[in-house]
Amino acid sequence: AVKGMRMATYRMLVTDLDGTLLNREAKLSERNKAAIRRAVEKGIPIVLCSGRFPAEGLADFGRELGLDVPGNYYICGNGALLVDAATLAIVEGNYLPLSSAAELIRRAEAFPPELQPEQIHICTPKGFYCREPAGDRFDFIKPYGMEVRVFSEDLHEVQGEVGKMRFVANRPGFAENFVRAMEPYCPADALGYIMPPFLGEYVGIHAQKGYTVGLLAKRLGIPMEEVICVGDSYNDLSMLKAAGLGISVRNGENLIRREADLVFPFTNAEDAVGRIIEEYLL
Repeated sequence: AVKGMRMATYRMLVTDLDGTLLNREAKLSERNKAAIRRAVEKGIPIVLCSGRFPAEGLADFGRELGLDVPGNYYICGNGALLVDAATLAIVEGNYLPLSSAAELIRRAEAFPPELQPEQIHICTPKGFYCREPAGDRFDFIKPYGMEVRVFSEDLHEVQGEVGKMRFVANRPGFAENFVRAMEPYCPADALGYIMPPFLGEYVGIHAQKGYTVGLLAKRLGIPMEEVICVGDSYNDLSMLKAAGLGISVRNGENLIRREADLVFPFTNAEDAVGRIIEEYLL
């Protein structure tokens, strides 16, 4: 039998946000909201798990879903932080050492022009830092009310531990080309994610969604076999593989659709997560 295909009892659902739970307008649909609320009423943990950082990037959706109560958690920064949903206090942090961030920047700045990032961002729980003053061309990158500060070559301005860093360029294929080119030089305690099309993201080696979902399941006393994880992109792969049932939404990247236990027949624009909750948890 294929992993996750048996009729198991599932007791927790972890969902990615962008491209999975949120529709194409980055909003929550009524069907998704209703299904999540019903699961919560039954005492089933529904966990928002995203590359967004810091937790403020998830908190508005959590509030809209009624998840911002004691005993609930968010996972942000691709697993860099496990956060208490009621207080946004950090429960567990998997950080990127500052020396490795500096090494990644040094390597990136020596790349040929076609691989050069136009901006470099460093995100810590205390601030949002940019190598060049942030232009409006990347207004999709919101620092969630944090002041954007400029950092210099020695990174002395950076306060707090590095949750994630981003190399950004508004060029077709940049994310994939950059991360592939960095592979031979990537420090052993860093992990790169391709976030098409503009972002190459780097986090600490344990900042993987699967790793942090495992920590949370253990904390809640729920075996991973009883956890459903739903996603669409490369950074979701580790949690889909770790879950009892790893589901790709129909709009998932090819690799995710291939590796998932199940490709659900609906997209993020067709209430996929709500339908999964209705089918497997309610």
